[in-house]
Amino acid sequence: MTDVHGTAATQSRAEAALWKSARQRVRTLRNGTRVVDSSIWRSVKAWAVDFGIVAILAITAAVLVGTSVTGTAGKAAGAAAATWLIAPWLYGFCCAGGRSLGSLASQTEVVRISSGEAPGVWRAGWVMFARTVLFTVMVLVLVLGTADGSSPSGAEPKGRHLTIDRRFPKLPAGAPEIPPYDLPAAA
Repeated sequence: MTDVHGTAATQSRAEAALWKSARQRVRTLRNGTRVVDSSIWRSVKAWAVDFGIVAILAITAAVLVGTSVTGTAGKAAGAAAATWLIAPWLYGFCCAGGRSLGSLASQTEVVRISSGEAPGVWRAGWVMFARTVLFTVMVLVLVLGTADGSSPSGAEPKGRHLTIDRRFPKLPAGAPEIPPYDLPAAA
């Protein structure tokens, strides 16, 4: 019996910690909808899965071209680069509902900051391209800039999309407060 009580107590503490974390991440979108922003680790997990899918596609293209009868190292590198630039767009077009395989694995969703809706087909392709290609380039520039002794410019891009935690409901503007947006009801 003590094991059962200990497990129940642990579960209730875990729930309380989850709600506390969620309350700290509540964001109000431009249309008044309240959402719970994804934690950094959930976002990293989603990005890593999506990045891995595009990387596997690029490696597969390079291997297929490189091992063909007329394949060369240059053709293999070209195929990998072309796939690296095109695959995110196609993958994003397939994930126009804001839910890629990475988002499904991490229980997150990409939404528009203005309305809380999923990005359309074109925007979903752009978001995936930014996640897998532009983010990689940005990290390389920051690392190389740091190694050179310079610092980033500090210019912030205008945010158009947000990764939210799908475990918590979106609350429309004017909706009453409910968990995790306020303190959980006492049992």
